[in-house]
Amino acid sequence: MGYFSTFAKWISDKSAQSYVGFIAFLIVLVWAIAGLPLHFSVAWQTVIGTAASVISIMMLFIIQNSQNRHTIAIQLKLDEIIRATKGAHNEMMDIEKLTDEDLGRIQKKYGLLAERTKEDLKKGKLDTNTPDLGRAEAVESQLI
Repeated sequence: MGYFSTFAKWISDKSAQSYVGFIAFLIVLVWAIAGLPLHFSVAWQTVIGTAASVISIMMLFIIQNSQNRHTIAIQLKLDEIIRATKGAHNEMMDIEKLTDEDLGRIQKKYGLLAERTKEDLKKGKLDTNTPDLGRAEAVESQLI
């Protein structure tokens, strides 16, 4: 793991602790109280504004790094479930690499399957089968 990833993971883990929110609250409280003797000067306002901006920008990158790691981990776990499930379509393991059009086509297939399943449930059939989704036309014809 690179230096930034290690640092980002450490900061992400630490900043998620409940006491960090309390510390942030205390800092803002001290800053607000300090404004009284400083007569709420421009310098007083600039300090907190600058600090908030710098921390916000840093946290943006740290949170994005954390989200990317979590997304990859979840995707790998889902890929393992697909790989280990008999009858699952292994081609779904890299589905996130498809174009929007291809994703829309697959979404349509699953939508058609859901509609067919709703109809089957109304007829008292089970909804636990695993029909083939190979071609959209085949799924559409099964609905008719």
